[in-house]
Amino acid sequence: MASDFIHVRVDPAKKREAERILNKLGMTLTTGVNLCLNSIIRAKGLPFDVKLSREELLGKEAAFMEEGFQQTVAESIVQDRANGYPIALYDAERKCPYMEYPDGRREYDEE
Repeated sequence: MASDFIHVRVDPAKKREAERILNKLGMTLTTGVNLCLNSIIRAKGLPFDVKLSREELLGKEAAFMEEGFQQTVAESIVQDRANGYPIALYDAERKCPYMEYPDGRREYDEE
């Protein structure tokens, strides 16, 4: 099998730590890198989530406000259910809103 070289710059301490861990697993750094490449190929992307937190995405204040809003909505739903009121919800699978009544019946607003 032919081989190709990859030249990358990495933090020396991270490289040593990765080599130490891989050696304990009975692997070389080359084997570990090849496993990572195989995982990327299998996943057709990175084999783990790479995303911003809500705080990084929105900013600290907006993320705090969003969290408070979500908590208020959740509390309101619990209270309305306890009082026997219908609840307006959204069905992500059907991609439409619906009303959920205390008897369990749902009325969808499909247009």
